[in-house]
Amino acid sequence: MSIAEKAFLGTLIKAEYLLKDTVIQPEQLESTRHQEIMRRMIELNQAGKNIDLITFTTLPDLQSLGGMSYLSELLSFANLEKFDGMEKLILDLWKEREKRSILTLAALNDWSIAKVLTELDKINQLKMDDHTSLHQALVDIYEAPWEDRISQGNATES
Repeated sequence: MSIAEKAFLGTLIKAEYLLKDTVIQPEQLESTRHQEIMRRMIELNQAGKNIDLITFTTLPDLQSLGGMSYLSELLSFANLEKFDGMEKLILDLWKEREKRSILTLAALNDWSIAKVLTELDKINQLKMDDHTSLHQALVDIYEAPWEDRISQGNATES
């Protein structure tokens, strides 16, 4: 199993607010167990519940997710500072898996080059660089009043 996925999920458990900020969808994780854990996190979040080990103990099918020992192991991989890098790595690995799948189907079904390119473009359209992190958005909002005054001050001096 991917250490990047373990670190990603552990970080989501540790800092649940990141769940709303991530571009990763459960289907983009390689491990079916990890996909199911992330789906449960989303369900808990939408129900207004905390995403933590205590809340996971209330799930009736906890053993199918690996049990408390596995969830504790995920939490030990958590790393807030490297979260953006983990997201990018998971997304790149997903794109690579999708690319291989598309090329295999294209070869088996004798797709045209245009169809192959269209399908490859679909997976390439999801970009990490086109969103602003929650932290950066808050910093921008916080600094906005002072930036306006600086630009107005410079305009009056000219």
